[in-house]
Amino acid sequence: MEKRGVRTVVVGTDRFKRLGEVERRSLGMAELTMAIVEHPLGGLQAEALLAKADGLLEQVVKGLTGSR
Repeated sequence: MEKRGVRTVVVGTDRFKRLGEVERRSLGMAELTMAIVEHPLGGLQAEALLAKADGLLEQVVKGLTGSR
């Protein structure tokens, strides 16, 4: 979608941040925004997962609406 001009944000955990950086550069999309949250997401209770989602919200909105 990003290559078609649609702003895109990749969401992932800090454990995979480096991989995300390598992949976006190798795909020619170095400016692609990544929203990163502390690992893990799996196995969390709903309250803890919602707290992490709240932390990602600002990153995602900024990535979709901000300048690069």
